[in-house]
Amino acid sequence: MTENILHTKLHIPPLRASFVFRQRLIDKLNAEPDARLTLISAPAGYGKTTLVIAWLQKLQTKSALLSLDESDNDPKRFLVYLFAALRQIDTGIGRAVEGMLHAPQPPPGEAILTALVNELASVAQPFILILDDYHVIHTNSIHQQLNFLVDHQPAQMHLVVITREDPPLPLARLRARGQMVEIRQEDLRFSLEECADFLDQEIGPKLSPPDIAALEHRTEGWAAGLHLAALSMQGRADLPGFIEAFTGSSHYVLDYLIEEVFKQQSAETQDFLLKTSILDRLTGSLCDAVAARTGSRSILEHLEHANLFIIPLDQSCTWYRYHHLFGELLRQRLHTTETISENALHRLACQWFVTEGLFPEAIQHALSGADWEQAAELIQDNSEILLRRGELVTLLGWLKALPEQVVCKHPQLCRDYGWVLTLTGQLAAAAPYLECAEQALQGDNERLGQILVAQAYLARTRGEYPQAIALSKKALAFIRESDTLNRGLVTFTLGFSYFSAGNLAEAEQALLEACQEARSSGNDFARLTALGLLSVIQKNQGKLHKAAEFCRQALQEAQGSPVAAQVQEFLADILFEWNDLENAADQLVQALRASQYTGNRAIQLEILRAMVRLKQAQGDIPAALHALRELHQLVQESDSALLHAFVATAHAEFALRQGDLPSASHWMQQMTAGVDPAALGLQYGLMQARLLLAQGKQTKAGEMLAGLYEAVSRVGLVSSMIEVRALQAMAATLPDDGLHFLEDALEQAQSEGFIRTFVDKGEPIRVQLERLKSQGGKLKAYILKVLAEFGETDGVSKSQLLVELISERELEILRLLAVGLSNRAIAERLVISVGTTKSHVHHILEKLGCDSRMQAVAKTRELGLI
Repeated sequence: MTENILHTKLHIPPLRASFVFRQRLIDKLNAEPDARLTLISAPAGYGKTTLVIAWLQKLQTKSALLSLDESDNDPKRFLVYLFAALRQIDTGIGRAVEGMLHAPQPPPGEAILTALVNELASVAQPFILILDDYHVIHTNSIHQQLNFLVDHQPAQMHLVVITREDPPLPLARLRARGQMVEIRQEDLRFSLEECADFLDQEIGPKLSPPDIAALEHRTEGWAAGLHLAALSMQGRADLPGFIEAFTGSSHYVLDYLIEEVFKQQSAETQDFLLKTSILDRLTGSLCDAVAARTGSRSILEHLEHANLFIIPLDQSCTWYRYHHLFGELLRQRLHTTETISENALHRLACQWFVTEGLFPEAIQHALSGADWEQAAELIQDNSEILLRRGELVTLLGWLKALPEQVVCKHPQLCRDYGWVLTLTGQLAAAAPYLECAEQALQGDNERLGQILVAQAYLARTRGEYPQAIALSKKALAFIRESDTLNRGLVTFTLGFSYFSAGNLAEAEQALLEACQEARSSGNDFARLTALGLLSVIQKNQGKLHKAAEFCRQALQEAQGSPVAAQVQEFLADILFEWNDLENAADQLVQALRASQYTGNRAIQLEILRAMVRLKQAQGDIPAALHALRELHQLVQESDSALLHAFVATAHAEFALRQGDLPSASHWMQQMTAGVDPAALGLQYGLMQARLLLAQGKQTKAGEMLAGLYEAVSRVGLVSSMIEVRALQAMAATLPDDGLHFLEDALEQAQSEGFIRTFVDKGEPIRVQLERLKSQGGKLKAYILKVLAEFGETDGVSKSQLLVELISERELEILRLLAVGLSNRAIAERLVISVGTTKSHVHHILEKLGCDSRMQAVAKTRELGLI
C-alpha cells in the first residue's frame, strides 16, 4: 500500500525573477567535492533554499529535494517522504523496502535504513538529497535515522540539510574529518554589491549608492529584510525618507517576524526576549539581572542553537546581540506591553554595569531609564576621563540627554557642558553654562579656577586673545600646584593665546610648561595638542625640520588618540611646503578619518582647508571643490563668526589661485563679516596683498607688504618673512628690486628647503628665479631645486633641471654607489676623505629628494644619468 503524498513537498521551486547569482557562495559549496554533508544553517529569510536551487542549476548532478513540515515528525511519515524524494533520482529506490515499512509489525528503523543504503549504493551516478526546513523536526528517532544515514551513505550520495538551527548530527566529527561544508548566517548576508543587484531587479535603478548602503546597513544583508523593504517601497515617492525610517517596526518586517519567529516561542522565551531587548549586548548574568531570573546563559545558548536572530560577539559565545531588525521589533512590542516597565529594566541594567565597572553602558541605561540623578552622578565621575581622551561626541550626547534643570543643579556638569560645547564649536551655547557654574561657585576659589580655565579657552576660541590671556593668568592664581590637569589646560590656553597674538617666545614657554603639566596629569589630549602647536611655532619661525620632529614625536605618542588628527594636519602642512604632495595627501586622509571621532569642528575645518589647497595644487579641481563644499556645510549651523570667516578665507584662497578675482573679492569681504580683522591676524593682510597684486595694483600692494614685513620680522615669523619677501618680489616695480627681494627670501628659505611658498606664486616668480639662476652664485643649486618643482616650463623639464643640479663629482659618486661601493671604498677610489664622501652623499640625497642611497641610484637611472 502506498500512502497519498503531497508532491509539492518534493518539487524544486523555480528561482524568482529578482534572484541574484552569488558566485562566492557557489564556489564555497563546490569547495569540498568529497564531503558527505552540506549544512546550511541560518535564521529565517536569509535565502538558504534559494542558494541551493541556484547551485543545483549549475550542476549536472541528479538531485532531489524534500521540504519538511511539522507533520513530518511522525517517523513513518518521514521515511515515506524520504523514499518518495529519492525516487526523483531513481524510480526504483525504496520499492524493495517500502513493504517492510508498511508491514503490520515493521522492523526497526535501522533495519529499514540499512536496506535503503544498500539500494542507494547500487545507483551508478552521483546524486544530491536536500532536506529543507529540517528545524521543524524534533523527534529523536528521526534524528537517529538521519545520523545513521549520514554515517553509512554511499560515496556517490551527498546530503544537504537546510535549517534554521543546527541539527543533532555529529557535526564536530564531520567537521574535523573535512567531510562537511558549512554555510552560515555570516556567509549568507548580502554584500553591498549583491544588495545593489537585488534592489535593481526588485524596484529598478531608483536608489542612489548612499541609499543602498543605508539599506544594507539597516538590514545587515538580510535577504528577507531587503525583499520586504522592496515591497514597502513600491509606489512610494520619497524612497530616501522611507529608507531612513525603515526599522524592525516597518509593517512587512513586523508581520513577518511576528508570524515566523516571535509567536513560535514559548511564553517564557517571549518574556525573556522582550525584557532583554533593551540591551545592546547580552550575557548570562546581565540577562539574569534584567529579567529577574536565573539560567539566562542556557536560554542564550538555546537561542543561538535555534538561530533565533541572535549573533555571537566572541569566540567563547559569552556575549551576544540581537539582529538589528529583530531587536527593533522586540523593543516595539515591549513599548506596547503594559505589564513590563522599560524604565525599571534600564535601571536594573544600569546597576549591573556599575557593579561590573562598565560606566559608559551604565550611563546610557540610566539615561534611557530616566534615572536622571544617577546619570548625572555617573557622568560627573567619568566626564574628566572623556575630556582627557578627546571623546567629545559621547560626552555631548550624554549631557544633551539630561534635562536642563538637572544639569543646572550641578556646577561641574555645567563646566563640562561648557567645555564640550566650546570644543565642538558651539561657542554661544557654551557661555551660559560656564556663567551658571561661575555664579554657583563664587567664594570657592579652587573650583572657580577650574571654571576660569574653561572660560579662558572659550575666549581664545572666539579670537579674544587679550581676554583669554587675562583669564588664564587669573585661573593660574587660583589653581593648586598639585592640580596638574587644570594647570596643564590653562597653560596650554595661555600658550595658544600668546601664539595667536604673535608672541612666539611667550607661547613657546607656556606650551612647554603645558606639556610638562599635562604629562604629570595624564592629559594626553592637552599634551599632544601642545606638542602639535610647538611644531606650528617652529614652522612659523622657519624651522621646518624641527617642526616635523615635533609632529612625529606627537604622532608616535598619540597611539590612536583623537588629537592625532590635528597633528597629522600640521605635518601635512610641512610636507606640502616641501612639495611632498603624495605624503601630505596621505596624512590628510588619515587626519580626516580620525577627526570624525573627535567632534572638534575647528580641527575638521583645518583639515578640509588643507585638503582644498592640496587638491588644487595637484590640479584636481573637482576634489578641491568637494572639500570646499564640505567646509561650507560644516559651519552652516555654527554661531561662530570666526569659523564662518575661516571658511570665507578658504574660498578666497581658492578663488585667488584660480584667477577668479570677483569671487576672491567677494569672499574677502565675507571674511570680516562680524569679525574684527585683527582676530584674523597676518593672514588677512597677506590675502589683501595677494588680491591687490592679482588686480595689478603693485604699488599699493608693495606699501602694504612693507608694513607686514616690518611686523613679522619684529616677532621672528621667518616663514611669514619668506612669504612676504616673495610677494614683494612680485610687487616690485623695478626688476632689480624684485630680484633683491626674491634673493633675500631664498637665503632665508634655503636651509629648511621651502618650496611651495615660491611655486604657488606661479609664473612671475618662476621668471625671476630663471634670471637669478643665470647670475650663478651660491643660491644656484637651491634655485634649480625650486625650479624643478615648477614642472616643465619653456621646454625645460624637471628632469633636465635635476641634471643641471647634480655636479660632475656627484655624478662620479652616484656611479660608484650604483655598483655597491661603500663610503670608504668610494673615498679610496676618488682619493678623498670619508667625511667628504659622506658630505657629497648627503647633498645628493637632498638635491634628489631621496631618503636612501638606493632611491638616489634608482632616480638617477630614471633620469638617464648613469
